[in-house]
Amino acid sequence: PVPPYRACIMCPMYTTWYESISERMRANGAAQVLRVADKVLVYAFAAAFVATAIWLAVTQDWRLVRFLCVPAAALILSTVLRMAINAPRPYERFPIDPLLDGNTRGKSFPSRHVASAFAIAFAFFWLNPIAGAIACVAAVGVSCTRVFGGVHFPRDIAAAIALAAVCAAVGFIAIP
Repeated sequence: PVPPYRACIMCPMYTTWYESISERMRANGAAQVLRVADKVLVYAFAAAFVATAIWLAVTQDWRLVRFLCVPAAALILSTVLRMAINAPRPYERFPIDPLLDGNTRGKSFPSRHVASAFAIAFAFFWLNPIAGAIACVAAVGVSCTRVFGGVHFPRDIAAAIALAAVCAAVGFIAIP
C-alpha cells in the first residue's frame, strides 16, 4: 500500500519536529493535558457565545444580530473554503502519530475551530474589550492545541485568524 503521505523536502523536518514535541508531551503527561484543553476551550467558547447571545436577546440589545452574524459568517466561509481546497492534514501528509484524534481526511485549510474561536473572540472584543482580550488569549490556546495536536499546520491557523479578522472588520467596523 501507498503511505498516506507524499515524499517532499519538508517531510523529514516536519516529521522530526512533530515527533520530538509529541514524544516529550507523551512522556511527561502533557499530551493528556493538551487533549483536555482542546475540548475544554472549544466547549467554553460555545458556552460563552450562547450565554452571551441569550443575555443580549433577553436584554433586547441591538448588538445581538451582529454578535451572531460575524461568527456565523466566519464559520460558513471557513467551511466552504476547506471543502473547496480540501488540503490534507499533517497526519495524512507526514508519517506522524497525532496527539489529537485524527479521523478527518482533508479539509485542513483553514482551521474551522480557530476561525470560530477568533471570530467569537472578536465579537466579545466588540462588546467588551476586556472580555475580548481574554477570549483572544483563549483563542490562541485553541490554535496551539490544533498545531501541537497534529491536526492542523500553522498555515491553517494563520488563514483562519485572517478569515476571522476580515469577517470582524467587515461586520463590526465597515458596516455602520
